[in-house]
Amino acid sequence: MKVQRGSIFRPGNDFYRTAGILLLIAALQFFMAINLAETQFPGYSSTTDTLSHLGGAIPPIEPSATIFNVSVILLGVLSLASVYLILKSGGCRLFSSCLAISAVGAVGVGLFPSYTGSFHMFFAILTFIFGSLTVLFSYRLGLNIPMVIVSLFTGFTSLLIIISALFWGLNNPIFIYLGLGGAERFVVYPNLLYLLALGGYLASRGEDWVRIRFTKGYF
Repeated sequence: MKVQRGSIFRPGNDFYRTAGILLLIAALQFFMAINLAETQFPGYSSTTDTLSHLGGAIPPIEPSATIFNVSVILLGVLSLASVYLILKSGGCRLFSSCLAISAVGAVGVGLFPSYTGSFHMFFAILTFIFGSLTVLFSYRLGLNIPMVIVSLFTGFTSLLIIISALFWGLNNPIFIYLGLGGAERFVVYPNLLYLLALGGYLASRGEDWVRIRFTKGYF
């Protein structure tokens, strides 16, 4: 009996499809909300302004602030729901823990906008770091090789920019070239787009995928 490393697939208790749909909705609505909020924020610059500035300007710019803060909270809540379903299906605890922490961070970002200072920064760092780790550890769900390659590329892209900021500050060449807002987008967007892909992957997997794994001797 061979068990896929990191996950134990349970044909009789499979909620991967629902979890994938939730991840897909979570990432898609947030991506669309960012673009909508930017259009409602006069003078907003994707190069110099961070994403959190959409929801944390003083005074708040409406409806941009409400759109961003509600959407990022929804991103966290839906991600937490998907974590529950993945764990219930036998999914990897390491991946699920990282996704759960990043989801809690996303909720915190929405509840504590950037003008709250250290509270917002704490939750933003949680989201960035554990979001990247979520992408890197997603291979433990038993993904195919192309998805693993994409996860490594997107996860390491985000993580390297985070590391450059932690060790060399915001005056390193990456941030100088891209700007603060541009560099942050190279942290957030790769992970966000990967969650879209992962959500679609899990949503299309379902019982048929598990049955195929079963016939190949993974149980």
